[in-house]
Amino acid sequence: MKFTDHQIRRLSEAVLRALEDTDAATLKADRPRVLSRVEEIIRANLAGEQSLEDEARKLLDEHLRQAPAGVDRHRLLQMIKKKLAEERGIPL
Repeated sequence: MKFTDHQIRRLSEAVLRALEDTDAATLKADRPRVLSRVEEIIRANLAGEQSLEDEARKLLDEHLRQAPAGVDRHRLLQMIKKKLAEERGIPL
């Protein structure tokens, strides 16, 4: 899924606000710096998911060449993504 810079900023702000509101985190640095770091983490996570998606699609194409007709493409893609995520320790 593609996110704009604005969406990532809003998501980061919402995550940080939720952590502060529930006292789940105490900031040890100034808020803009922490917010910037949250954005970096979200961008890295999205990039990892995109990489996983790309590899899963590549593997799907390889499997579909050998698969019998009528195989559910979407279901097979989800299974491949789940397996890759488990192997790499990426939460989906």
